[in-house]
Amino acid sequence: MLPMSEGTVWKRGVVRAGWLGLGAALILWVLAPRQPSRAEMERERVATPEGMVYVPGGTCLIGSPDPDDSDAPAMRKVFVPSFYLDRLEVTNAEFRRFRSSHAYPEGEDRLPVTNVQYEEAEAYARWAGKRLPTNEEWEKAARGIDGRRYPWGNGWDPKRVAPRARRKPVPVPDGGHCPPSRVQPVGTVPAGLSPFGCLDMAGNAWEWVSGFHGGNREQRIIRGGAVGYGERACRTYSRGIEGAGVT
Repeated sequence: MLPMSEGTVWKRGVVRAGWLGLGAALILWVLAPRQPSRAEMERERVATPEGMVYVPGGTCLIGSPDPDDSDAPAMRKVFVPSFYLDRLEVTNAEFRRFRSSHAYPEGEDRLPVTNVQYEEAEAYARWAGKRLPTNEEWEKAARGIDGRRYPWGNGWDPKRVAPRARRKPVPVPDGGHCPPSRVQPVGTVPAGLSPFGCLDMAGNAWEWVSGFHGGNREQRIIRGGAVGYGERACRTYSRGIEGAGVT
């Protein structure tokens, strides 16, 4: 996945009032665009690449069940083909393999990469031989097929979401300090596991998903919330809208 964080992060790819991250969900490929048979699903499951989860094709509930929620479309049934998705958000160490100039404080290898623009997230995905998930794919991976409100179920539980990290400001060469990262290492809260086995799909870092909001080429969609955001941002159908050039 690609992540986002507290300000503008890109987890599996979203922006928050903090950081934008790459995201925990990079898709390797989409399998047959139809309902697979049991035998096909078993073959696809067995072939799941290391570090990824298998999301079988089929119908699922997408959208908000809340009549007063103007930020997400109303709940509806959609068909989503089978796909494989990264189990964890992309880390600083992984992103540095793609871009050697990517700098971050010592000891933060396992933090989700943040301050990444949409185009950078997309380029990383291509380099990895994958792509960003669509809005529907991300949501199915986060909530399963039963329309649950959070990855773990329908009841809010803040202990299933990564808490804001309390780190000291990091010194920089000009004598000043850069703001400390507030995200947690990927996979810190296993209790937040989604039905298909993905972590950090509620909180930690926002995540970019592919496509435009309402066809507007200046607006992208981010998913999953981030550290410091409230319960509403952690709902599986919640989304944020950001400019394509935001980090």
